[in-house]
Amino acid sequence: MTIEEKRNALEQVLQSRVLRRCDQLKKMLRFNCEAEFDGRGDEISEYLIGVEAFGRPTSHSPVEDSIVRTRAYELRNKLTKYYATDASNAPIRIEVERGAYVPRFVPHQSDPRPPVEVPRNGALPMAPRPRWRKRVLVALAVAGIFLLVLVAYRWSRSVRASNGPQTRVWTPAMETFWKPFLGSEDTPVLLTYQSRLFLFAPSADLLVRHWRTNNMEEVPQSAELRRFQKRMGAAELVESRNYCDFGTVNSVFLLMRMIAPRQNRVLLKGSKELDWSDIFNNNIIFIGQGDVHPRLRRVLEAGDFVDTVQAIRNLHPKPGEQTVYQVTQMGGNDGDKYALLSRFPGPQRGHYIMMLGAAHSELPWALAEYITNPLSVRELVQHLQLPSGDLPEAFQVVLRVSLQQQVPVRIRYATHHVVAAPEYEPAPSKK
Repeated sequence: MTIEEKRNALEQVLQSRVLRRCDQLKKMLRFNCEAEFDGRGDEISEYLIGVEAFGRPTSHSPVEDSIVRTRAYELRNKLTKYYATDASNAPIRIEVERGAYVPRFVPHQSDPRPPVEVPRNGALPMAPRPRWRKRVLVALAVAGIFLLVLVAYRWSRSVRASNGPQTRVWTPAMETFWKPFLGSEDTPVLLTYQSRLFLFAPSADLLVRHWRTNNMEEVPQSAELRRFQKRMGAAELVESRNYCDFGTVNSVFLLMRMIAPRQNRVLLKGSKELDWSDIFNNNIIFIGQGDVHPRLRRVLEAGDFVDTVQAIRNLHPKPGEQTVYQVTQMGGNDGDKYALLSRFPGPQRGHYIMMLGAAHSELPWALAEYITNPLSVRELVQHLQLPSGDLPEAFQVVLRVSLQQQVPVRIRYATHHVVAAPEYEPAPSKK
């Protein structure tokens, strides 16, 4: 098979209807094939494809960024579809085996069955011999496969029943990071979430939201809401927090999936319902902007980073750090944004408060994904760990999140600060 024949096979695929709108898949296939043509097939790797075909920076990590694996899976499916429909008679097929990226060029016959030869004397060919033996063997093979599947199914059910619910692999780094929250059955974990502020205008029978306004005390200062009231004749705006965004839902799912098998006492509560007894008696994981709750706002004042809608502000920048970690303008689905993860001791000794702080809907999802993924938790622990092996009591971590259509596709450590523990006001006395 010549290089020219291989190139023709490649061009046929690239110009096919199946790959018409798949620019990334075409880039990946062309890059891999050209490397194979040049005799560099053994150099093809997930990292090299990410840099050369997808334009990732040389510092990117395939462990954190799964784009190459995802696109390779899609490419295999597209090739299978192409040769099953548009090019079933193609003389050369391109194949990419599972777990590999080097393409294989395989000769293919349109009809592999040999033609039936007719004797020269014109006599009809002899009837084939009975195939009952072959049918018996096929039936036995099918029965054997069915039996193996049944045994495997029952075995897997017994393993799951004996091991209990399984989530992602629990590693030493996961144990180090999560031990303060899951180390005691006497202290429940309370997941509390921010619900966005909507305003109901009774006279207009409308719900309205302005993305910069998240507290009722901010409503009179909003020029946009004042214009809305004037235009709609809506003198009254009533607070409504009946809706949760998709980032909160994904965060709760990821955290529950990880925590529930290891902590029997897990609670869920909206931030507006959070009171002092909740903060005092539980380990708290807050999803959203912590400053929407007055008691959590006091906790955040002990930190070096301030999370706002527009940016994360660094109050005490270290050499080489940014003073502002800008968040992409609202409404943009793609691009990089920054998210803030904070952990502080709680008001009661041995209790902790962790905040997945983010003003934008998709960022709590990214934070939850980061702290439930063993690989990223290992990276985080390596940055935070003290010489003793423990983590600081209080710290804040800035993460950089790359988004595609509001889906976090890459999450990277940016910086962190070890900060002071907050000073709590005394618990109110019960009368």
